[in-house]
Amino acid sequence: MGAKLSLVLLISLLFTRLHGAAAAPTWPSSVDELEDIMFLNTGYRARGFATAVTPCSFSAQGPGRIAAAEWIRTAFHDMATGNVFQGTGGLDASLVFELGGDNVGPAFETTLTTYAPFLTSRSSMSDIIAMGIYTAVRSCGGPVVPIKTGRIDAIEAGPPGVPQPQNSLFTFQNQFQRTGFDTSQMIAVTACGHTVGGVHAANFPQIVPPGSAPNDYKLMDSTTKFDEKIASEYVAGKSTDPLTVGPAQAAGKASDLRVFSADGNATISKLADPATFASTCQAMLQKMIEVVPSSTTLTDPIAAYDVKPAALQLTLQPGGSQLQFSGEIRVRTTSRPASQISTVQLVYKDRAGGSDCGGCKISATQKGTAAGFDDSFTFYAFSAQIPSQSSISAFNVVITLASGATETYNNNDQGYPMQDNVILQAPQSCVAGGKTLTVTAAVRSPATSANLVLTLKVPRSGIITPELQTQTVAMTQKSTLGPYSIVTGTYTLQSDQVQTTKFDITSGQSSDASARVLTGKSTTSSTMNYKTCAGYCSGYTYWGVEFGSQCYCGNSFMNPTSSVPASDCSTKCSGDTTQVCGAGNRMNLFKSNQQSPTNATVPGWTYSGCYTDSTSARVLTGKANYDGALTIEKCATLCKGFKIFGAEYATQCYCGNAFANATTKVGEGDCGYTCAGNALQLCGAGNRLSVYKANI
Repeated sequence: MGAKLSLVLLISLLFTRLHGAAAAPTWPSSVDELEDIMFLNTGYRARGFATAVTPCSFSAQGPGRIAAAEWIRTAFHDMATGNVFQGTGGLDASLVFELGGDNVGPAFETTLTTYAPFLTSRSSMSDIIAMGIYTAVRSCGGPVVPIKTGRIDAIEAGPPGVPQPQNSLFTFQNQFQRTGFDTSQMIAVTACGHTVGGVHAANFPQIVPPGSAPNDYKLMDSTTKFDEKIASEYVAGKSTDPLTVGPAQAAGKASDLRVFSADGNATISKLADPATFASTCQAMLQKMIEVVPSSTTLTDPIAAYDVKPAALQLTLQPGGSQLQFSGEIRVRTTSRPASQISTVQLVYKDRAGGSDCGGCKISATQKGTAAGFDDSFTFYAFSAQIPSQSSISAFNVVITLASGATETYNNNDQGYPMQDNVILQAPQSCVAGGKTLTVTAAVRSPATSANLVLTLKVPRSGIITPELQTQTVAMTQKSTLGPYSIVTGTYTLQSDQVQTTKFDITSGQSSDASARVLTGKSTTSSTMNYKTCAGYCSGYTYWGVEFGSQCYCGNSFMNPTSSVPASDCSTKCSGDTTQVCGAGNRMNLFKSNQQSPTNATVPGWTYSGCYTDSTSARVLTGKANYDGALTIEKCATLCKGFKIFGAEYATQCYCGNAFANATTKVGEGDCGYTCAGNALQLCGAGNRLSVYKANI
């Protein structure tokens, strides 16, 4: 047998070594924050990370930009200065210090600015950049790139060395070898990175002369999705890639031509096959984002939990004899829809690990649904009072199906743990005077003290992303209540830190954390009043004003909340001192009296229901359009002559004469997005179509 492996076999072996089988995760885990970001794209508790790259051709900056392509380029440029021989650099977010120079154009700054709100102590910027690869590729219909976490952000710029269009083949080969890619892999990862997006005249006028392409932006191939066209069109002699043909050749900057032909077109010819292209890119892009410093240890790839607790909270009740236990259980419904689930229950153990808790069962009710690119989830909420003396230590989740069968989830035989040694007392915590944070907690005896640990986002001069700084405040005992000591801690925040600061409360090895009530969207204004907030939240069921200048919207309460005396809301609205706009951690809450959004009535069409869709296998393939002001009427007009149309993700319209790929009719709650052009109409959700059929 010869000494050379085929590219397909090489990629298969590499992927097996890098990826392996994804084990069922055990909760809680260091990946939990990133798991939410990865899988909760739309719907209830959506993190919204994918919004900026959905659909694939979209950019909030308008025509001539494709955000998905910019996210892919950002990861490559961050990785490209790595050195696998020295074990330095790679994907470490050093790019935040390297804008300009080798990293020309606004794409990197835009991408990092988009990522900045997701930066926390539980999600490093370098892990978020890696997550951008998964998200951008899937949004564009590409393969699932496995994401490992554990990257540590750099604190300074790395060395120069990002490949440039004018480089010689020898230079390219040396640069890629430095990051661990041989010649065949160099060709593959270049093709995978260039299948989406294009070249800007403003950045490279010798490659794309100004005025020579629409919006001065020349695409790499004939499509705006993640596919093999970058390779197949090259092999067929039909390439429109500006780094292969055109002015770049005369300018000595036809870098893709130089790279693709490096092995006599052997690798690029194999990549012209769609299946080979997808599997190769899956492995090459994973390899790219796993070029990290040798001191970094990456986790296993993130896998979606089948069952995951959310927003769990214990709250000591007046008198001290009872604890309010509330939260939600997220159930993955990708292969088993929520319609097949009859009940969801928590079966818990007391703090001694026994059953000194009566029935030890708590029922949960359906709260909302969410979806990612390939998965769907249903949340079940619960709230119950339990004795503070016996309390709780862990619970299992029991799902009873409509068939009568039961499924028990025990978190890999460990139970879902609950600690009651230190608990946040949200009703007694607030921000006063616009900046003084006061946090109250209950610490179980015999402990009588705790620490308030704040994670602050601190701006850095000339750097696009903030620095995370930790401040620890000793909390002081104020009183005792039942088996608990009540402690408080205060910290004065800067005005721009009020919305971004996260905190934990620690006592020994135990901790508790904070959360918001309405998280649909939010804004801050120096002219805030009721009319301003109500208008901003048009289309939402609830809106609330807080802390004088803050407005929050939502269709449901995302975290536990309770009514408090009206005197707790005492901060005057910044735009109308005759109105009261809550206080620190206190919200004046309103329910909209607007008409609720519904499925539209369109002459000639009948609403059929809410159906599943997939970016990799679209249900309706006759015609499609993105419209930032979409209405059902607009979609019906676009699809005139077709038998079916569907509205998706508030802005997308699809037409067809039949369902082209497998789809399932799901509950109406799954299609909860209002149309971008009419907040009183429903336009599907992520991977959910509001479907209408022609009256024939």
